[in-house]
Amino acid sequence: MSKEIKNIPNISMPYDKVDTYGRVDGLSLQNLFYTNNGFFPSCYMFDYEARTNGDYIFDTKKMLNFLNESEYKDELELIPYFTKVLGKDEDKLEIGFCVILKKSNIYARFEKSVSESYVLFGNENIEDVEKFIEDMLQFYIMPESTKDVYWRVCSSQGGYYLDKGKVKCPQNFVLENLYNDDFKKEDEKICKFLEEDEKSGLVILHGEKGTGKSTYIKHLVSKYRDKKFVYIPAHLVPLFGDPSFGSFLTSLNNDIIVLEDCENIIKNRKLNEGASSVSLLLNMTDGILSDDLSMKFICTFNDDMKTIDPALLRKGRLVSKYEFRPLCIEKAEKVLKERGVEAKLTKPLSLADIFHYGEDSYETKIKSII
Repeated sequence: MSKEIKNIPNISMPYDKVDTYGRVDGLSLQNLFYTNNGFFPSCYMFDYEARTNGDYIFDTKKMLNFLNESEYKDELELIPYFTKVLGKDEDKLEIGFCVILKKSNIYARFEKSVSESYVLFGNENIEDVEKFIEDMLQFYIMPESTKDVYWRVCSSQGGYYLDKGKVKCPQNFVLENLYNDDFKKEDEKICKFLEEDEKSGLVILHGEKGTGKSTYIKHLVSKYRDKKFVYIPAHLVPLFGDPSFGSFLTSLNNDIIVLEDCENIIKNRKLNEGASSVSLLLNMTDGILSDDLSMKFICTFNDDMKTIDPALLRKGRLVSKYEFRPLCIEKAEKVLKERGVEAKLTKPLSLADIFHYGEDSYETKIKSII
């Protein structure tokens, strides 16, 4: 006997099944499929990013309404249930459900959390499965764009994974004021490259510490909020040539990979014992893998370009290379003035020196032995 559930319009719940199936998990649903079919099912899981990011959800109320009113209703068996939401509101429940499509032989589970949702099926009905998944994905709610978000690669005993972080872009950022005039042309090339879908390639940003490489990347993260920037920190860079790390990188297709302090990765293979890292980067930026993965790499380092592998500089692979230098005197004085500092400079200043002008320096300078 069905009874209308309060505060959930147009959904009827068969209460006689709630107690029985209220704690349905993946194993019991799989066993149910096996019992009815005599073989274990194939399983469709939703994309990796959605499963590892709690901001991605399904609107299960609308999904249930759709299933009850769509072409699926004639072959439909629904097993709705509730899941408790932790918090002060003890009466707050989220609805989840299992669904069996008898004709299509599809068994599925959907909860608000995408990580708890999946589809079980037999391989004889792939077209029906694809259509069902497509219908369900219309209730897949993408998270609203979060301001200045990037992803950093982390490692654990279970392997590599992505963790979300935020960057703080300088206030009142005006590229023309913070960088020398010759950078404008390179910025235009870089932005055009980032805006192109299904395009692989390499951007090289190098120069002295404090000249604005990281500041510029923070600006890109803030500007392209619909793009996914993946930051590989310096301590993981040496693993770039490792097969397991390379395998993890292939899961980051269509992403923008930022490699910090990557001198050893781009070093000439004749001078580099870890030449496999260079080979991997070459393949991902303009090799066999590049067409499939569409990965964009931004490499930053402090050294000059003397030891870089020449293959990385070939047309079609290298989109832009730029050496960051201290800001010219005229621009440096202008930025300082905007920050309330009147100064008459005698030499160019780095952005780090400008942003922290007048502060004590604790850098140790090594004197040359004559």
